[in-house]
Amino acid sequence: MVVELLEDKKRWDQFVETSPQGLLFHKWDFLKTVERHSNYRFLPYCVYSGDQPICIFPFFITRDRLGMTSMFSPPPLDTQILYLGPAFDPSVQALKATAKEKILDQVTGEICDEIDKIAPNYVYFMTVPNFLDVRFFVWKKYREHSRFTYAIDLERSLDEIWASFSKNCRQKIKRVSAHSPETQQTNDVSPLLDIWRTRFSELGIEVPLLSDDYLKDLMAAFPQEMTVYNLIIDGQLATAGACCAMQKERYALWIGGVNLRKDLSVVDYHIWDVVQRAKSEGFKKLDLGSGDARLSRYKAKFDPLLEPSCFVERTDRLGKTVNFAWKKLSGARKLALNALPRAHL
Repeated sequence: MVVELLEDKKRWDQFVETSPQGLLFHKWDFLKTVERHSNYRFLPYCVYSGDQPICIFPFFITRDRLGMTSMFSPPPLDTQILYLGPAFDPSVQALKATAKEKILDQVTGEICDEIDKIAPNYVYFMTVPNFLDVRFFVWKKYREHSRFTYAIDLERSLDEIWASFSKNCRQKIKRVSAHSPETQQTNDVSPLLDIWRTRFSELGIEVPLLSDDYLKDLMAAFPQEMTVYNLIIDGQLATAGACCAMQKERYALWIGGVNLRKDLSVVDYHIWDVVQRAKSEGFKKLDLGSGDARLSRYKAKFDPLLEPSCFVERTDRLGKTVNFAWKKLSGARKLALNALPRAHL
C-alpha cells in the first residue's frame, strides 16, 4: 500500500459517496471551504492498494504563534464539523476479520508514517459514529477516548417516535402547537447568525464559527444538503436552526438555535418538526449531536439512541505544555457555553 495526496475532486467525492463512513463533512468542497476561511492547510490523504483507493483520511495542519504544529481531523470547534477521520472503501467492511485487520494495520502504518514525516507536536482525529476500531493507532502510542452522540431512530412510525418522547416534552410541544407556529425553510443564514451573535455576545464570548461568510459559502456550496428552519410564532422569529444531510440515510440537527420565546419550549417543537420532515424524506436517523451532562439530559427526553465514536490523539512534550495552556484558556468559554438555556442545542 502507498499513501498520496489525492488532488482530484471528482475522484475524492466519488469515494465519499460510496464509503460507509463518508459524510457531507468529508466532501471536497466542504473541506476546501474550511481551508479558504481559516489558517488550516488541507491534506487530502488517500491510501491505495495498487491503483485502487482503499481509504481517504482528510487532515488539516497549522502552525501557531508559539511554534506548535498541529494536525487534526476535524479542525477545532469553529468549523462546526461534528465528525471526520478515516473513510474506507465499502469492500473493507465486507471482509473477514483476518483480511480486514491486515488492511487496517497497513492503512494505519501508511498514515502514521506520513504524520511522522511532518513530526507535529499534536495530532488528533474524531471518527464517525459507530466506527470504533482504532486499535492500530493505540498500538502506535496514540491515546483513544470514547465519545458519544444521540440519534433518533426514524425507521419507527411517527406514532412510535412521538410516544417515546417524555410526557413533559410532549406537553411542551403541544403548547407550542396551540400557537399555530409556521416553519420557513431557507438557505438564508442571516436570522440564525443574528440570534447566535446576540446570545454569545451576552455571554462575552465569540460565536463558535470561523466567520459569517464561512457558513454562507457552505450553504451556497451545498444547497440540497443544507437548510435553515426558521420557526415563526405570532409573526415573530422564535428560533432558527441549520440542518444538514450527513449521508443518504442520516440527517443532522447541525447548528442549533436559541430560544427567543421564554414562555414556550420552541426548540422542543423545532426538533419534533425536523423529525417529521427528515422521516418524510426517507432518512433513517436524526443525529442530535453530543454535549455535556446538561445537554445530554435535555436530549434524553427524546428517547434517542446512544452512538459511540472515538477521539484519538498523540502529543509530544511541547504539545502537552501548549495544549494544557489552551485548555485552561478555553475553560472559561466552556463555562459560558454551559450557561446557555437548556433549550439551546
